[in-house]
Amino acid sequence: MLNNLTDYIAFHARTRPGFLFARDEVLDLDYAAAWQRARQIGARLSAEGLGFEDRVGILGKNGVDNLLLFLGCATVGVVPVAINYRLTGTEIAQIAGDAEIKALFHDAEFSELLSKPLEALPRVCTFGDLSGVPGMDEWLADAEPVEPRQNDAGDVLVQMYTSGTTGVPKGALLTHGGLVTNAFQAAVSHGYPVRAGDKGLMIAPSFHAVGLAGSLWTLMFGGGIVIHRDFNPQAMVETIAADGIVAMAAVPVMLQFALMVPDLDKYDFSSLKLISYGGSPLAPSLLKQCVEVFGCDFAQGYGQTEATTAITFLTPADHHRAMEEKPELLTSCGKPVIETELKIIGDNGEELPAGEVGEILVRGPQLMKGYWKREEATASTLKDGWLHTGDAGLIDDEGYLYIKDRVKDMIISGGENVYPAELEKVLLAHPDIADAAVIGVADDKWGEVPLAVLVAQDGKELDIESLTAFCKDKLAGFKIPKKLAYVDMLPRNPSGKILKKVLREQFA
Repeated sequence: MLNNLTDYIAFHARTRPGFLFARDEVLDLDYAAAWQRARQIGARLSAEGLGFEDRVGILGKNGVDNLLLFLGCATVGVVPVAINYRLTGTEIAQIAGDAEIKALFHDAEFSELLSKPLEALPRVCTFGDLSGVPGMDEWLADAEPVEPRQNDAGDVLVQMYTSGTTGVPKGALLTHGGLVTNAFQAAVSHGYPVRAGDKGLMIAPSFHAVGLAGSLWTLMFGGGIVIHRDFNPQAMVETIAADGIVAMAAVPVMLQFALMVPDLDKYDFSSLKLISYGGSPLAPSLLKQCVEVFGCDFAQGYGQTEATTAITFLTPADHHRAMEEKPELLTSCGKPVIETELKIIGDNGEELPAGEVGEILVRGPQLMKGYWKREEATASTLKDGWLHTGDAGLIDDEGYLYIKDRVKDMIISGGENVYPAELEKVLLAHPDIADAAVIGVADDKWGEVPLAVLVAQDGKELDIESLTAFCKDKLAGFKIPKKLAYVDMLPRNPSGKILKKVLREQFA
């Protein structure tokens, strides 16, 4: 099995040159043209002195050129660093500094997020016009396509940032071999491999593993991608029908919005075979509506950036079983993908039997290489070949995994990871807040939203509008608490640790 992503793209460019590679509102490229442009990107990177394991930042919305940057970097061994454009300028600068990026590719609309050090880097505008910064076409002018390097399975394909309990971003090193392997693992496990010529819809952002990996998997198998810069439920519905989309990935909130589009019965969704989703379960009533409207199969994936993407799948067959006889199965994440092991351990590291809750550990060939320059964090997360996920759950007698809690207290809101420690640090800087804790609470639209549980300083209580105004320049919008509550004192254990479980029970 080939372990170099670029080998797959080169093969399709030779054997299926006229097949759709990707299309957005600006570019429409077949495989031959896309492969040439990717190799031109590699040539320009080399001409600017960038080479193996140098880092460049990508701060942009979905697009053909955005996707090609990841492939172009791979042709010369440069490591692209995917940056979340929903972060603040301070957060972006922190990631760029940690990654030691030597150049930055960004959309014009995000130029105001760049600090002076980032503005001083060699920059290319990937979408829109920006005075004094070359656009992609200008930057690539007259570049002769490079002969791609032969990457090894262990070479880093992309560096993606994730945060832990401290809120400090860590760059997960995802390899060529991990991504290629995970593509086959997913296809075999949910049973819907992409066929050459199939079309997928990219609406999840490329700074998320699911958005980037899912799109690269489609390209590995010779499929084409219709790309939306932003999520728009009307546009999503129209594209599925008009372009004959076969497969797509979404979070449940996107499907909820899609069901609100007027006159859904006038659209033809017969091409659609699979919708994969993650981030939170689908409620039985929502699944029933989605099946009635879209008429396709569904698969739920559970994964982490540290595992490239896919760890388990609740397969289409599992979904049918849930609708017919066992609705509680929809609260499961399914069973591990092929060549992947799971186990549940207790507080002392002992493996627990079926039905008991503990930390979820994963072992398989799709795991990250480690964290960028975080040896201690790598050692505590990857032990003896096992990824310590930080999630708590159980495996039942049939082998289905159920997430019960998050050891790291992470909140998933609308598919975005939110880390309470990061929010709490910001809240405690407010002069009217004496103590703070952040927990996730259920929300009909977003699955979960952050709730700030506060202790007032000298009886001075804030309202949600004031709290939002205080946080907006310090936290990305999706991280800002959507609800707040006041208590006289936060519950703590004898060592002073806040008892989040007590708060979750109190504010459920």
